[in-house]
Amino acid sequence: MAQEQTELRSVNWKEIFSFSHLFSSFRMGIHLSKLMLALAVIIVVFVAGWVLDGIWSAAGSYAHVSEPAMFLSQPDAAFEQGKQQWLEERDTASAGLRATRYNNRHTLAEFAGRLDGARVIPDEAEREPDDPWLGPAFAELWREKREEDFEPRQASTFQDDGWSENLARAREEFDKEVDKIEGLLEDSYEQARIDIGKSLKTSSAQEEAEENLAEEYTDALVALTDHQEQFNGQVEQVRGVPLYDKFMDYESTCLRNAVTAVLRGDIFTGLDVYQQMVRDEGQPMPAPGAAGFLFWVLAAVTGVHWLLAEHWLFAILLGAIVLAAWALFGGAIHRIAALHAARDEKISITQALKFSMSKFLSFFMAPLIPLAVIFILGGLLIVGGLLGNLWGFGAILVGLLFLLAILLGLAIAFLVVGLVTGAALMYPTIAVEGSDSFDAISRSFSYVFAKPWRAGLYAVVAVVYGVICYLFVRAFAYVALLATHWFAKIGIWAGGARLGAADKMDVMWPTPSFGDFHPPLPWEAMSTSESIGAFLIGMWVYLIAALVLAFALSYCASATTVIYYLLRRKVDATDLDDVYVEQTEEEFPPAEGEPPAEQQGDSQPQAPESSGDGGGASGESEDAGSDEQSQEPSDDEGAS
Repeated sequence: MAQEQTELRSVNWKEIFSFSHLFSSFRMGIHLSKLMLALAVIIVVFVAGWVLDGIWSAAGSYAHVSEPAMFLSQPDAAFEQGKQQWLEERDTASAGLRATRYNNRHTLAEFAGRLDGARVIPDEAEREPDDPWLGPAFAELWREKREEDFEPRQASTFQDDGWSENLARAREEFDKEVDKIEGLLEDSYEQARIDIGKSLKTSSAQEEAEENLAEEYTDALVALTDHQEQFNGQVEQVRGVPLYDKFMDYESTCLRNAVTAVLRGDIFTGLDVYQQMVRDEGQPMPAPGAAGFLFWVLAAVTGVHWLLAEHWLFAILLGAIVLAAWALFGGAIHRIAALHAARDEKISITQALKFSMSKFLSFFMAPLIPLAVIFILGGLLIVGGLLGNLWGFGAILVGLLFLLAILLGLAIAFLVVGLVTGAALMYPTIAVEGSDSFDAISRSFSYVFAKPWRAGLYAVVAVVYGVICYLFVRAFAYVALLATHWFAKIGIWAGGARLGAADKMDVMWPTPSFGDFHPPLPWEAMSTSESIGAFLIGMWVYLIAALVLAFALSYCASATTVIYYLLRRKVDATDLDDVYVEQTEEEFPPAEGEPPAEQQGDSQPQAPESSGDGGGASGESEDAGSDEQSQEPSDDEGAS
């Protein structure tokens, strides 16, 4: 009985349930060096997108405000027709907006209609404290200063100026209108106070009327803010939204909806709707709470498809920058994870970047080579299809060569499946083995095709565990930001008049939510100093949000590295602690049971090491002779 208990205790449960190695990915992902490198990726991509937006915007290229959602929800023909109609109507719509703003700058009729009681009160009329005071005063001043002799303009007057010029002129007209309204409101407030003193005799009635006047003035400022927001929305509808801005806004919306779907426990809702959308049947986008996690993940993938299909040059340039940033900084993250998982060693960011720079082309080209081969094979099929256009015998020739076409199709299918399922293992291959792009492609494809079910199991465990870890990290950041907002808000009570009951903190940074750390800001309601303060606050809040996203990237790199080690052991019978080590990395003290650094090769992969605790190593080899080798490394073994 005692012997059975001893044998039970000696069972290595981590080897029986090998997927449990993935549970170390959180500890690896939260490592500061990896987070800083992932943050560098995010910053580079953001700056690149901002620069590309500036270039494309200068060329007049924008996206419709709902273009990605329209691309998913509408049939292809309807989408193309709607987009073309929007582009064709921009000149007319911008000319109409410019004419409207020109006319309203002189009459102020549009804003006057927003004020309560904006009418002239006869001098002999008796007035009560709760009557409107600001509106009548504004109407009287407006009547006195209104320009009656101006000549109204029609949209046709500006039709030939072009939409960009018309929008710029409309903005100038609107800014003049706002300045005029703000001046009139200030004068109206002072005039209303005079009217109160003349119309009401008792001090109590005057105090009540002045309180009502203050509320009216606040309501007028809110109405002016709404007036500005409406104009900005009209400009955006006519002009469109910068491409990167629209792409990131759409992807962020999908991410927020996916996170909230996980919190609801909703995974599969809406997949039937997505299938109908893909079949080009036309379905409206579901509400955020009416679709599950998988729907929003697929919708995010469709956003990438939209960018490639509708703005291919922008997408290629942005994709190349993203791939280059991930090759440099992501390769460094994978290198740190490779040594962390195998030897429980942590190299510096500088050492990791030196490694990724030395392997930059391998990291950059690894996912591109299979993609290039796919396009080459597709080009061959296109050439073969052209033979069918030959007069007389073209169809026969196509029929004779169709077996070759099918073989090419099978090759494309192999590459597509291998790229989709094995691309995540390419970077760990280079980081672990110190090899090149072709070895990364070969190993990633062979491991996935050799152990598809095991690879799928590891992927599912990594995704489920990763979602849990991400939610935990996001919840931690949310509590920190919410506490910051709540306590800072207690000390601020001034400002915010142009948003009604809100104070200055709510103007500069609305209350964060779990799904949105930095809600859209009411820039129209801010003064110059508040705008600067809101910008600075936004920088720090977005830094926290970027760190949460950086953890997601770091976790993915760590988890895929662990999965590579596990699959390599199952397919090639290679120990988990076998990792390529450079000379600079040998300066670290060896793990317990390892041969000294001077006995190891400068740049060759290590042989299977001892049974000491090597971080991600199991301590046991699947080879028959591993027990003997683990007792004392031989000189030959150390020299290898």
